[in-house]
Amino acid sequence: MPRKVLSYAALTLVLPWAGLAQNITVTLADKPVLKARLESGVVKARDRDQVEQSLFSGVGCAIDRQQVTHNSANLICTLPGESASAIIVGGHLDFAHEGQGIVDDWSGVSLLPSLYQTLKKEPRKHTYIFVAFEAEETGLEGSGQYVRKMTKENKASTRAFVNLECLGMGPTVVWQSRAARTLLDRLYEVAGSLGTTMNGVNVDQFGDDDSHPFLSAHIPVVTLHSLTPENLKVIHSRRDNLGAIDMDQYYASYKLIAMYLAYLDQKTE
Repeated sequence: MPRKVLSYAALTLVLPWAGLAQNITVTLADKPVLKARLESGVVKARDRDQVEQSLFSGVGCAIDRQQVTHNSANLICTLPGESASAIIVGGHLDFAHEGQGIVDDWSGVSLLPSLYQTLKKEPRKHTYIFVAFEAEETGLEGSGQYVRKMTKENKASTRAFVNLECLGMGPTVVWQSRAARTLLDRLYEVAGSLGTTMNGVNVDQFGDDDSHPFLSAHIPVVTLHSLTPENLKVIHSRRDNLGAIDMDQYYASYKLIAMYLAYLDQKTE
C-alpha cells in the first residue's frame, strides 16, 4: 500500500447532553486508506482469509484462529483494555457465489482493521475483540462456533456485540427491532452529535445475520447496515461489486462506527 495514503486525523466529538467527563476522541484514517482496503477484497472467496490477515498484520494486530470448518476459521484480533469487560465487533468473510461479495460483507469485515487502528490510539476501558467470521452464508456457522466457545464468564463480561453488515450503499441504518435499547440510545446520541439522522430499517424478513447467536446467549447486540427495500436486490447478485459502494457514504459509516465504539467504551459499565 503506498505510504502516502497512510495518514490519519484526530476527531473529537463533544456530546454536551450526555454528561461525559471528557470528550470522545478517535484518530481516523483518510478515505484513500479505506478505499484501498475495500479494493483489496476483489479476490476469490478462498483468498479472503489471507487478505484479512494481511490487513490486520498491517495495523499491528496478531491474529488468533478459531477453526469453524475443515478449511475455514474465524480470525480474532484483540485490543486489550483496562478491564476484561469486552465489546465484540464483527463482520463475515464468506460471500454468495454471485458477485464479488463486496457489500455482503467485505464492506463490514474490511473495516475491522481500520477500527482497531483507530481505537488503539487512545487508552480504552474495555477490551475490544474484532472478529472476522467464516461461514455466515451457510447458517451462521462462524458466529455460532464463536459463541459456543465462550465461557460463562466470557458471556457475562461481554457488554455488546456490534455487527457490521452490508455497509456503503447508502446512509448507515440500524436493525432497530433486534437491537438492545441501551445500544440504540448510545447510537442515536452519537449520530445526533455528528449531525446524522439515524433511521431504523429492520431486516427480519430479509434473512438473518451473525448477531443471532449472541442474542440467543443474552448478549446485547446491534447490527449496523445500509440495506433498504430499494437496494436489497444488490446482495447475492452480480451487482454486489465495488461499483455498489458509495465511498462518501462508506466513509461516513466508518466515522460514525468509530465514534460509536469509542463512546460505548465511556458510557458502558
